[in-house]
Amino acid sequence: MSSLDSSPLAVLGGLFDPVHKGHVSAAQFALELLSVQRLKMIPCHFPNHKAVPTTQAQHRLAMLELATASYPQIEVDSIELQRDRVSYTVDTLTELKKRHRVLVFVLGADSFNSLPEWHDWQKILELSHLLVLSRHGVTLSNEALSAVDSKLRRVDTSEQMLASVHGKILFSENFDYDMASSEIKKKLVRGDDVSAQLDADVIHYIKDNSLYQN
Repeated sequence: MSSLDSSPLAVLGGLFDPVHKGHVSAAQFALELLSVQRLKMIPCHFPNHKAVPTTQAQHRLAMLELATASYPQIEVDSIELQRDRVSYTVDTLTELKKRHRVLVFVLGADSFNSLPEWHDWQKILELSHLLVLSRHGVTLSNEALSAVDSKLRRVDTSEQMLASVHGKILFSENFDYDMASSEIKKKLVRGDDVSAQLDADVIHYIKDNSLYQN
């Protein structure tokens, strides 16, 4: 049996439909804040709480690889695309935990607020820490904070978090973005300029493959 990787691994999931600069900024921010060497961006196959993506998985994966090509610390992992069923975060973290001693699951404040609705969500805190990134216009839900027992789990620094193997929560107010894939898709349909939101290679890929057309 191979030994566990002792270096902490950050994990950022999402539909990435399409991946935009806010996603990559979140990954970079997490890498810097946590002082970890690697972050996996994991595209979801079949989401549990969102509508099924209109863009095929192989296209979302390809765009993600293009958008992160110049970031050596970011690794794209297709683990969820290999399952022909709903992508549950707890299943993905369970698989990653077999190879990594410490995991940090990165999510936005909006996703954190819905955490108590996730499949087997309590186990997520038995497998990983949480890094919750602030998001424009989103206030942390008192219900979610209570459900995760944030008063006991909350830490103020990444050093405090990574001193434990799992179960700590770090809330960052220093990251803020106001960009949604749904709005970018509307711009693409209208033919608007999206160069401020999307990587140039991603824009070329979208055009070459005739994606996001009415």
